[in-house]
Amino acid sequence: MLKLDRRSFLKALSASVLGLTLGGPRLLAQTDTAFEFLVVGDSVIWGQGLEEKDKFYSLTADWLRKTLSTSVNVKVKAHSGSTLKFHAHEAAKYAKIGRDENFFYEPEVNVGFPSISKQIETASDEYRSEGKTADLIMLTGGITDISTSEVLDPKGNDAELKRDIQTHLRDDLYDVLELAAARNPKAKIVVVGYYPVITKYSQSSKLLNAWLEALSFPRFLKFVPNNPLVRPLFFDKLRKRAIERSRLWFETSNTCMAEAVAKLNQKLGSERAFFVRSPLTDEHATEAPNSRLFRMGKGGYVKDAKARERTRDCRETLPKLKKETGIDYPVRLCEVAAIGHPDPAGSRMYADAIIERLASELK
Repeated sequence: MLKLDRRSFLKALSASVLGLTLGGPRLLAQTDTAFEFLVVGDSVIWGQGLEEKDKFYSLTADWLRKTLSTSVNVKVKAHSGSTLKFHAHEAAKYAKIGRDENFFYEPEVNVGFPSISKQIETASDEYRSEGKTADLIMLTGGITDISTSEVLDPKGNDAELKRDIQTHLRDDLYDVLELAAARNPKAKIVVVGYYPVITKYSQSSKLLNAWLEALSFPRFLKFVPNNPLVRPLFFDKLRKRAIERSRLWFETSNTCMAEAVAKLNQKLGSERAFFVRSPLTDEHATEAPNSRLFRMGKGGYVKDAKARERTRDCRETLPKLKKETGIDYPVRLCEVAAIGHPDPAGSRMYADAIIERLASELK
């Protein structure tokens, strides 16, 4: 890892003022101009349901401004649902109607495109037109290539899930990181890890309620399956298997993402990229008493700042997308997409973990 002692750090800051080049990729690249911070990825880094001020990339940018005493330009290409690569079946349907992958959708609407690869390409082209490259790139990616429903599927095959995680969060992620490094030769790259989705701390009644809401189960009938007498007869076993699958996801994804980062650094011959594990633990999981993730609220709305706005956009966007392309994303799942994503407190924990790791680059 590239580290700077206090004397070197002061020297780097002096170089920032004088516009000198100290050589080699480092956190303080392009110090004679504004610091360029690129955010790419899926709903986790986008900050699903959060106000702009609470997103962990915004909190990180605030810290960078104070620490570097310079302006920080944040370019956000991340959006909900983005996959690492443009999936072939969706790309074919887009091609059929002549639609470009960069076709705009509201970022809270969880569609797979533009892919994270395309986000990087587009941002790089924009930087190049201004004579710039990114100084810092931060991303999350991979779970949407598999889907949360597959991860938690109690009837799913564990070996298949592990292979899917390796394919996307190791192999595909490596390709994306390689692209990011090639297009932005001065940038440090922060890969941010995922958290356990549900755990033993996740409360059965609240989990089942959220699941029934996502299935558009009639609200006035939810008491039939979700009561202390009926729920243990069918849901407890499903919950146990989902917890096992969540643990497999959490552990394997962490391993694979770290391997992708290590492979890139080995190829480049320097530690350009680093992996930040999620600070959220089992106790912070979905619908746990101490959860740091958004919960399902009354009336089928998630308890997030964007719930009603997102509901409107989902209802307008997804039926039109299906009609125009044949690509079908469930509207109801879009409406409740913030559930299980970091709330303001969870986002703050992520920011603290990222800042701690970035700060080590300045020591």
